[in-house]
Amino acid sequence: MKTLHTRNQASALLLSLAALALLAFTAAYTLRRVTPRFQMASQAAAWQEARLAAESGIDVALQDLSKNATGTTAGTWQGWKQTQNGAIVPAVDNTLSLNSALNLVNSLLSLLGLGNSVQVTSPLKVSPPIFLDNMQTVSPGNRPTSVDVQLWAIYPTPSPYYRWFRLRAMATCALPPTSASIFDDLEASIRRYSLRNVRPQLRKDDVGVPMGIPTPNTSRVVEVLVEPVLPFELAILTDQSLSLATSGSWSVDSYDSRDPKKSGPNGAYPGKGSPQIQKNGNIASNAHRPPDSMYGPLIAANGCAVLGGVATNGGDNPATDVHENVSGATQIVASQIRNDFYREMKPFARPTGGIFRPPPPLGQSYAPESESSPAQYLVSGNLHDFSVAPWSGSGNGALTIAVNGDLDVNSGTISVPSNVTVKIYVRGNIDFHNYSINQGGYAAQLQIYGEETNGELRTLRAYGQASISAAFYGPEYDVQLADAVEWFGAVAARSFQMLGGGQGGFHYDEALGVVGDPIGFRIARYVEDVRE
Repeated sequence: MKTLHTRNQASALLLSLAALALLAFTAAYTLRRVTPRFQMASQAAAWQEARLAAESGIDVALQDLSKNATGTTAGTWQGWKQTQNGAIVPAVDNTLSLNSALNLVNSLLSLLGLGNSVQVTSPLKVSPPIFLDNMQTVSPGNRPTSVDVQLWAIYPTPSPYYRWFRLRAMATCALPPTSASIFDDLEASIRRYSLRNVRPQLRKDDVGVPMGIPTPNTSRVVEVLVEPVLPFELAILTDQSLSLATSGSWSVDSYDSRDPKKSGPNGAYPGKGSPQIQKNGNIASNAHRPPDSMYGPLIAANGCAVLGGVATNGGDNPATDVHENVSGATQIVASQIRNDFYREMKPFARPTGGIFRPPPPLGQSYAPESESSPAQYLVSGNLHDFSVAPWSGSGNGALTIAVNGDLDVNSGTISVPSNVTVKIYVRGNIDFHNYSINQGGYAAQLQIYGEETNGELRTLRAYGQASISAAFYGPEYDVQLADAVEWFGAVAARSFQMLGGGQGGFHYDEALGVVGDPIGFRIARYVEDVRE
């Protein structure tokens, strides 16, 4: 019995060893079949993450553009670099004086290497690039990833108000270390994998210090063309509430002072009922519904006619045919109402460079200078009605007035000659009372900017038969119009309210669409560069 027991134990041991060997062989075979698939899945994920990383580089560049190339002040471009005489140096601009739209463009182009070679009449020019070198990002798969971003300034037209930029970002993401053994040549070519050496066509986008991501890796290149978002692209833009006229036939429409077919004599508003009237009086609001109330009015049209688009930030129930986001929309074309709008609005600061003169003596006019070097005045208190002298030099004249107090036109008017552009930066309230402002002038000639208020409420008010031809931008100002006020131009404010109405209206001058300093940038074209 003892011998039989030993023999049974030996048999069991052999069977166990055979079973273990079979299981090990099965596991090895399974692992051998499955591992390449996991590696390929990891490679595909890295390829996708490289594009996300490249797009994150574009986002960083857009943020820096919004910080450094908007408004009237010089940017610092911290972290950006440029190549000068073969050496990599910081691209920092702390010394340039940006006193006008043209100077802002030329100063940026000067920073990027073109100096004063770009003038208003220049054809298309593209600057040498500045770049962000070896930005480290964290991919969803925790793979080492590095991004290089390049930025070019583009000057596409003679207008100083078109500030376009080209952004190009290359992201390189690490691949699994055994990836070289599981590719076929076609897949590596299509996905632009670098297996043992960096692909030659990618080296031109690896600016500055070469990336430190070891091979094997994958790189993807994204390029976008961005255009400026200008402050007066819409007839009325608000960050909060927007309420139109409550009585009369007051309406919103548009005309174009540049085109005699779309305006009256000398570019004036052609009058209601004229065939020159246009339908681009677009209005929009950033206001949004509270979390517990998804649908409902965000713009109060109050039965007012709007010849143009009407847009809100949500508020419309997609399950219904009714546009809940706009109340009183009986005279608005339903197909022109949308609810997918949002536009960031940030206050402008007054120019800081150059010499500011004191205001002229009482009874004398402000004297302009050339557009490339506007005259600058500082009003330490309140600014009341005033006039501007005609410009006698070549081209057009310009002047800037910085007001520390209120802009209070309590008698008379603001009079601007036809060949001068006036920009007013105001820290206090604005009151036009019952007077005509820039009557007979183009809206683009009188641009008023409400500066940052540090949380204090500011207002722009007018009432009675006031007639205003101007463009106003003040994200922290509440615009309040009453009675039969008529406005020719554009308004961008915290809120807009028209009480009353009468026979007038709000008439957007489409010439304002290319006027003013950028308040941001948006992507106009997007492409992934997949060239070999």
